[in-house]
Amino acid sequence: MARLKKDSTKAPQLPDTAQKKAGRKTRSAAAKTALADVQSANNTRTNYAGHVRRGREWLASHFETPSCSAVSETWRGDTSENSLVLLPATAEIHADNDVYEDPAFKYAFESIPNRCSDKALALFMSLKGFHENLSKTTVESIRSAFKKLWELSDGDTYRGKWHFNEAKQRWEGNPADSADIYDVLSSIKHKASAEGGDRTHSMAMTKDYMDRAFRWHQAVCPLEIALQMIQKVMSGARPSDMHLDLEMRTKLTRHLEQVTFASNGWTLWTRCFELVKLQRKDISLDTTILDGVLGVYLANETLTLSKCTSYFEIFLAHRKGWQKKVDKGQWEADLRSNHYKIYPRPNMPACDNFFWMLVWIKWLESFHYGRTLQPNDFIFPAMSANGVVHPGQPISHDTVQKWINESTAGAGIRGNFSTHCFRRGGAQYWFMFAPVGQRWTLAKVRWWGGWADGEQRDTLVRYLLDELHAYETDYSDALAPISRGADASLAGEHALARPASTEELRMVHASVSADVNSLRNDMRSLTSVVAQAACTTVIALQRLDSGPRFTNVSECASRTPTPPVRDICARAEQPVLPRPVVSHTLPTTEPSIRTSSQQLCTTLPISITRASSTQKLPTPGLVIPRVPVSRPNGTTSPKHNSWKEIVEHWLVGDRDRGLTTPLKDWPRHWYQGANRRFASKYHQRATIALEFINQYESNEARFLAAYPEAELGHTQLLKAVNKARAARGDRISRNK
Repeated sequence: MARLKKDSTKAPQLPDTAQKKAGRKTRSAAAKTALADVQSANNTRTNYAGHVRRGREWLASHFETPSCSAVSETWRGDTSENSLVLLPATAEIHADNDVYEDPAFKYAFESIPNRCSDKALALFMSLKGFHENLSKTTVESIRSAFKKLWELSDGDTYRGKWHFNEAKQRWEGNPADSADIYDVLSSIKHKASAEGGDRTHSMAMTKDYMDRAFRWHQAVCPLEIALQMIQKVMSGARPSDMHLDLEMRTKLTRHLEQVTFASNGWTLWTRCFELVKLQRKDISLDTTILDGVLGVYLANETLTLSKCTSYFEIFLAHRKGWQKKVDKGQWEADLRSNHYKIYPRPNMPACDNFFWMLVWIKWLESFHYGRTLQPNDFIFPAMSANGVVHPGQPISHDTVQKWINESTAGAGIRGNFSTHCFRRGGAQYWFMFAPVGQRWTLAKVRWWGGWADGEQRDTLVRYLLDELHAYETDYSDALAPISRGADASLAGEHALARPASTEELRMVHASVSADVNSLRNDMRSLTSVVAQAACTTVIALQRLDSGPRFTNVSECASRTPTPPVRDICARAEQPVLPRPVVSHTLPTTEPSIRTSSQQLCTTLPISITRASSTQKLPTPGLVIPRVPVSRPNGTTSPKHNSWKEIVEHWLVGDRDRGLTTPLKDWPRHWYQGANRRFASKYHQRATIALEFINQYESNEARFLAAYPEAELGHTQLLKAVNKARAARGDRISRNK
């Protein structure tokens, strides 16, 4: 009985089917976790490889002069394994000498380190951290990349502290663990702390900064030209009928893309890698309805209530953490995550991503592609220096950072802004700086920003509450004539509701009086100008007039009745239609921000035709993809595959990257005349592809045996092919 009682206390056994399902579920979860780990490791390896590649390119740039090359080649003559390590004592370069004079310096970043490796790495890290002003995290990643490179070189030889082994007469340990490297890291850490941590804790792009940057875009680029052109296209005009030259189109495209990117980043609180990967298939919009709303915008009309409630939807497929939820099977419970409904906000022109997204898509379709966007076309495509847009290649992180630096410097905004600035600025605005009654709860902020539940106490505190605390305890404006009283209520909102003080009313009265007096002076000046102009006309027509004769303007003005002020104002209000002047510098007096993005479409007639047009627009939709090609995950294909991609582009094309017609089928006028900017790239691709197809009969083994340079990329391969063709007499080199 005791035995039976003991057995009865055991947990009931699951049926075989239930046990199998549980086992499969556990194995499935483990497999997904393993897959995520593999993907993370692959990303790390890719980043490390990029740091090493850039370091080697930087090092090679120091040896381009003949003198350096001669010294280096002499040194390279000894190809033995220890040639960079074992040296006579007289050949040692002391620490106080210039490391550039050491012949081993050229090979400091090889897989086998030498005595200059630690100094070269310290110089490279200093360049990135101090001169290029990269973040402490990036510099640490550079160190880790080289540390991993050398750790895997020769067993345990290059692990541990970097030192010279007197017994074996060789350098051992890892150069990345040297004292010089740690000194550089410490200095960069101190620099980041002194700057307030802005490199890792980016300054927020506030709404005021967004407005100022937007005004700068308007000052340096006539965006109203693009808006008028889109309005004409929507009215039935053909883009080809608008004689826009290449220079102006390139300028308009660059600034439109920047404004659209900034408004979307600020509204959606995106990280850079999330927004640059946005594709047309991620946006759900009904052009039948939204074209009507856009037409009202462009016509400078007020949006009705029905149009204010129109929206389109954006799905951020690459939102950080979302794919992990899907892998864990949580997508059913959070089906609407990362889907954002975008409504018009005409009272916030710099942040109205509803308006700018529709304008940007219309601009790409009408004036670049000559077709509607395809599902895999990137919303923010890269643009070459020749003005050609590549629909299958997104803009890079570096390009976005360059845009931010350019707009903040142009608008006179001080501070360090990373690509994270839009996410911080948008979140802070809706949490604590939006008008009273429009601020969001912490739960809404967490959902909109895609933060996980566990991040409420760390990430959200860093984004919102730390900023709010700093704002409420900031007394730098203690001498201001009107105190904002930030510490008296949440974000100082009591200042919007409290009664005005006597001192504040006195200041307002003084300001209004000054404005009225200034207006009176302006009117007197205007009256004098009008009277003198009238007298000049009278004197000129004296011979045709029987009235009194005047000898000069002063006499005429003294005896000519002055017209009433209201008549002068009425005449001054008559529409004057001057040609707008595009200023390429910021005005000394900053113009006030327009209260509506509808006002962007000014009523001033702007001539789209440029009399001095020298560069005609290429045929819409033509593109020759770059190689190595960019992948959807942001990486590029290996260099040694570039020639295969070129052959594929020649024979098949690449629809995902905009090459719908194979290069072999391109008619001559597609790379001549107005399209001559494609000529050089077209002939380069033809040279490589036809060499493989005709000369080597598409035999890959023979081709690679003849041209081992293909492993180094298509540029080196092209040089080798041209050299071989010249030797065969198939190519005549032009004397330079």
